Amino acid sequence: MAGINRRIVLRRYPSGAPAESDFELIEAPVAELRPGLVRVETSFLSMDPAPRLRMDGGAKFPPPLGLGEVVVGRGVGTVTESGDPQFAAGDVVAGELGWQEQAVVPAGQLRAVDTALGPAQAALGLLGPSGIAAWFLVRDAARVQAGDTVLVAAAAGAVGSAIVQLARLAGARVVGVVGSPAQARFVLEDLGAAAVVDHTSADLDSELRAALPTGATVFLDSVGGALHNSAMGHIANRARIVAFGYISSYNAAAGTQAEYGRIYQLIHKRAELRGFLVGDHAARFPEALASLASSFRAGELRSFEHVTEGLASVPSAFAALFTGDPVGKQLVQVRS
Repeated sequence: MAGINRRIVLRRYPSGAPAESDFELIEAPVAELRPGLVRVETSFLSMDPAPRLRMDGGAKFPPPLGLGEVVVGRGVGTVTESGDPQFAAGDVVAGELGWQEQAVVPAGQLRAVDTALGPAQAALGLLGPSGIAAWFLVRDAARVQAGDTVLVAAAAGAVGSAIVQLARLAGARVVGVVGSPAQARFVLEDLGAAAVVDHTSADLDSELRAALPTGATVFLDSVGGALHNSAMGHIANRARIVAFGYISSYNAAAGTQAEYGRIYQLIHKRAELRGFLVGDHAARFPEALASLASSFRAGELRSFEHVTEGLASVPSAFAALFTGDPVGKQLVQVRS
């Protein structure tokens, strides 16, 4: 198949938060289709912070992304050609497509998307990795139940917004951590949290004390760093803390380790701290997706998306994850 593929490559390793100038939009020949590979025309790209971990020579999450390489990232699109019997032209699929208009990837890197469950782009958010991670965090890792007080870091984000909704469905009182007035309004008014605390506050400790008068029985933390240290002073006896990310250090210099301090609080509060990787639950992804889809159809869960148009807008949309105040799932529509 002849033609030109537009793609976004890493021009230089970011220093601190990524900027648009760290990336470049180029044109390249469409890759050859070989047996076992599938060609996908990208419809939507998911803006997630994780690719930042590979954007330096000493990547925190190896292997490092090479300069001039297509930036990694999840996407959803339509199969145009297939060299594998698992997929046929016209199938809607999701997977690691990278920041490009056309991806030629191994069939095993893709999953079929059932558009009867919801719009295709939801397979990148609530009915995809974000929602699935939130489902296991709430139900399995933290075992949230009625009567809990749940503190959610990065509550306005894709995973956080799903956690808030699922924890509320379980009967918990939810307090969300936000970073701006716009995020506070979203978490309170759209997600229905009982309270919010702003991690940028000059008196975060007082905000946490006011929002958690009896302490958090559950703390779901994807941030780490200073927020984690402050929140650990406001956990209840026998609290369950689940660490599933360290966004606070994503933009730190290569070789800098994420900080999760004040572990001594576990002793005083007889609390439980565990790590979480969603990939450990891959065998049960269909169960999680079925549950999420059922709640979505019933109107118990909502999919909140912010969509930017055009492949050229990807670098700015990605940078905004770190420098803006995004709410919900951040997507770029590459092709309608």
